[in-house]
Amino acid sequence: MDLSQARFERAINLIYDTLDDRASWRSVLECLHEAVGGRAVHLLAFDARHGTLSFSDGADMAPQIDLEYIQKYQFIDPRVALLRSAWPDTWLHCHEHFDDAFVAGDPFYQGFLIPHGARYLSICKLVENSEATVMLAFLRRPGEGPLPPDALAFLDRLRPHMERAARMGLARFVYSAQALVGHALVDRLRQPVMLLTTEGDVVLANEAARRLLGATSLAQLDGRRLVLPQAYHRLFLEQCAALEHQMRSGEADGRDFRTLPMRSGPGEAPDVLYGFFSLLVPERTMGSFGLRPLVMLFFYHPGSAQEIDSALLTAAFGLSHAESRVAALLADGVPLKGIADALGVQYDTVRKQLVSIYQKTATNRQPELVRLLMNLPASAVRRALREPSPCAGPGTG
Repeated sequence: MDLSQARFERAINLIYDTLDDRASWRSVLECLHEAVGGRAVHLLAFDARHGTLSFSDGADMAPQIDLEYIQKYQFIDPRVALLRSAWPDTWLHCHEHFDDAFVAGDPFYQGFLIPHGARYLSICKLVENSEATVMLAFLRRPGEGPLPPDALAFLDRLRPHMERAARMGLARFVYSAQALVGHALVDRLRQPVMLLTTEGDVVLANEAARRLLGATSLAQLDGRRLVLPQAYHRLFLEQCAALEHQMRSGEADGRDFRTLPMRSGPGEAPDVLYGFFSLLVPERTMGSFGLRPLVMLFFYHPGSAQEIDSALLTAAFGLSHAESRVAALLADGVPLKGIADALGVQYDTVRKQLVSIYQKTATNRQPELVRLLMNLPASAVRRALREPSPCAGPGTG
């Protein structure tokens, strides 16, 4: 830790830089992370009028984990009720409410937090009023323990300045169609991803997706419209419409992925492109992608030079990041007990994750699963094991 006066003064200067540029909060969070250490630092805000996640940034975070929390794990997070009831200007330490016995049996901790290297969360509301709630969270690993007293004292000296800067710059923390949290996360993914309306109009194509358009003839942009070969295009739009109908009729919750494998036609240069897509429902994504349903479309192109990360396993089979890591270790021949030890979770947690993996991949036994994984791009499985595991999502830790 670096809790020196020089570090304190640097943090003060960075805090007031945020009044000119909202992006400067990233520098503040990185400075605080260098000062107190731990797993990660997270600043997030919720717009009061729309009830949406309106700001999310941090130090040592990862977009795919943020997305996983938003799309799935927010629904079983036992800390949410605590965060809602917490008073401004005071620290909430989740380990004081959830002891080790609770953590050992809780699916949120065992399936999401612990595999991502987080156990302890200390969080403070910097602002809570009729416009927005702004929260600052510090996440720490299981072996690190909670924030030590000297780190808390350092942060308490800084807190009045952060509160003042957050209040003065509150307009930067309310909902804006031009600064959506989900769009920023998609932009940072290595996997080619597009966000589209259910009519096929492109709202956002990240850099990896834009590069992909130059490597395949099977997906192109015509202005702001995605163009696929006619038969596939019609099928894609039909499935998008079906997803929206299911969502509006209450038959689906917007978390299922559909698959769209495409091949070039006779007489054309051989080409293959795989699409995996789901519907993002505002009510189930904290409004992170806007206030209307959008389609999130992942691409995998075997012939492209794109790096493939664990998002492929999520897109192809709906595996969580934690399940992807279990699958990767299985592919390396690690027994279930060894996987539990390596990931720092309970053996029963890994066993339940394996059952979930079987269901999602339509396999029944480990050899079957391993054969399937070995036929995916190697880097997808290896990267799922090698990637750092920052925590994300509102108050994750």
